[in-house]
Amino acid sequence: MKKLRILVAFILPCIAAIPAGAQPEKPAVTIAVGGKASLYYLPLSIAERLGYFADEGLKVEILDFAGGAKSLQAMMGGSADVVSGGFDHVLVMRARGQKLKAFVLQIATPAISLGVAKKHAATFRSPKDLKGMKIGVTAPGSSTHAFVNHLLASAGLTSDDVSIIGVGSGPGAAAAMQAGHLDAIANIEPTITLLENSGTIQVMVETVTVQGAKAVFGSPLPAGSLYTREEYVMANPKTVQALTNAMVRALRWLNAASAEDVAKTVPPEYLLGDRGLYLSALRRMRESYSKDGLFPPTGVEAQLKVLIGFEPAVREAKNLNPADSFTNEFVLKALEKYR
Repeated sequence: MKKLRILVAFILPCIAAIPAGAQPEKPAVTIAVGGKASLYYLPLSIAERLGYFADEGLKVEILDFAGGAKSLQAMMGGSADVVSGGFDHVLVMRARGQKLKAFVLQIATPAISLGVAKKHAATFRSPKDLKGMKIGVTAPGSSTHAFVNHLLASAGLTSDDVSIIGVGSGPGAAAAMQAGHLDAIANIEPTITLLENSGTIQVMVETVTVQGAKAVFGSPLPAGSLYTREEYVMANPKTVQALTNAMVRALRWLNAASAEDVAKTVPPEYLLGDRGLYLSALRRMRESYSKDGLFPPTGVEAQLKVLIGFEPAVREAKNLNPADSFTNEFVLKALEKYR
């Protein structure tokens, strides 16, 4: 009986400390992602591996797809609640009448690179030289595909001037390039570093660094984010807040952690059998990760201008307000919680 009184005395203050109504409306959340093992989605993996979702009262299931377009399809089809993917999808879908909203930023630059096969490297001078090439992307309609479309448009070319082939990311994408099935590839880390280190490609365009993103787009565009349907945000604000809390906490950990800390945290298979290569790719990616999870409004406006250049739906959309495509409300609250 004495032990019971001690236990009750310990538990009651803990229960009282939990803010009233703080529990998520929907504790079980499914997140769709296009290439979970890639460094582009590292903040998501960190939040999962370090138990940050569980700490917020969430049971998160992560569904992995070949690319961002596939994960978007999963959410639109109802098999996922939220997408971890490129922010450009939110603007494109809003232009098509689908009210999506992003609520926490993971990647603050596009973080995509274009590599060409070594046999083409000596004669490649500009995106004009992509004409006639077979170009690998993670999936048709993905952010890597949009990146290629922007490069083509900047050179006066169209998608009809090239062949786009979906190859995913990671070992599958690397194998397609190494087998000679592609002339060029637009992909993310660590796939690009793997192919570069093996002598398969030479990187011609990169948007991983702020400098590289400015050279290609004129601005370090917001990229990887968590987004969902607007009605989901409105119906489940506590769930969205819990997801945001976990992601902001993961970003803070990631920006303070060493490369070795990260390598010890992710699953062994993420290292692709080469720890040194993974660490090299991670160091290359460091500049891309958002420091605080906030969307920069000027970057969102710049993203819209880029999409207008090659995306008909965005160009023809009426009353497409970029401010409606994101919210910083949840991140600001998370930053208060995790100072």
